[in-house]
Amino acid sequence: MNYYQSATKRKSTRQFKDKEVSASVISEIKEYFGKCKRLVPDINVEMSVLDMKSAPVLTGCAGYEDYLIEAPQYILITSEKSEYYLENAGFIGEDLILKLTDMGIATCWVTISDEAKMKERLRIASDMVPAGFIAIGYEDSVKSIKRLDIVNQSNVTLKKRSSYEAPKLFIDDAIIAEDMGIKGEPSTLDHYTDLYQALVAACCSPSFLNRQPYRFIINDGLFMLVEFKDDETDENDAHLNLGILMLNFYGVLSERSGVYGKWSLDVPESEKAKVTVPEGGKIVAGIKI
Repeated sequence: MNYYQSATKRKSTRQFKDKEVSASVISEIKEYFGKCKRLVPDINVEMSVLDMKSAPVLTGCAGYEDYLIEAPQYILITSEKSEYYLENAGFIGEDLILKLTDMGIATCWVTISDEAKMKERLRIASDMVPAGFIAIGYEDSVKSIKRLDIVNQSNVTLKKRSSYEAPKLFIDDAIIAEDMGIKGEPSTLDHYTDLYQALVAACCSPSFLNRQPYRFIINDGLFMLVEFKDDETDENDAHLNLGILMLNFYGVLSERSGVYGKWSLDVPESEKAKVTVPEGGKIVAGIKI
């Protein structure tokens, strides 16, 4: 799988054909789950596939404003509940999504609106909780590649997306501080191809209502992820979104050379003190580049 191609190709599909994904595809994605990337490998995580028959049971448990996207099948990621379990589920789930994208399968993250209710209705084992939920299938029809951006109820826009030249969040807006002379300059970034493509993939990461409440700081060879609180995004979705972004960035950054380290979810205070974080922002993770 080419992470960069899958990350820039992937889009959220909300209209699926009434056609199940084949058993061979399900078998392959289950096999891939056993070896896909983990953010926190020590957390126990399981994957299951639900069919459309489960949809009535999930009413009021999953979907935006209780609207559950109708799909022939769903991937459910369950996890033991420990620190960073949602970031880990987002990381794993996005790796599955990019693999499915590579296989020609359409996907969409679905918000888990009531974790406890879903756990009860699906009779999930007592030591596990629903952590990630993904609709999968085949797109119903070919549509113009546009994206709905919701800033607030009075600020809604549609933007076209054209591969890496116009990611969801432009790189020059995403980087809020840097020390490598690369801010907003693709020509300069030619010397940092892995990093530039990883930035593009991160900017293309899906987030709740496309809010993308995060930015990046590059300082002294450390790439830092800065989270901003967003009134429209609840706490669980915020954690999940961070894991999704971290997978997109890390997958692309490491796939060709493999020389980079892994994400640290505990950036030392000494590193944080070297940079100025905008008001309302918080450094939540870092990776050596």
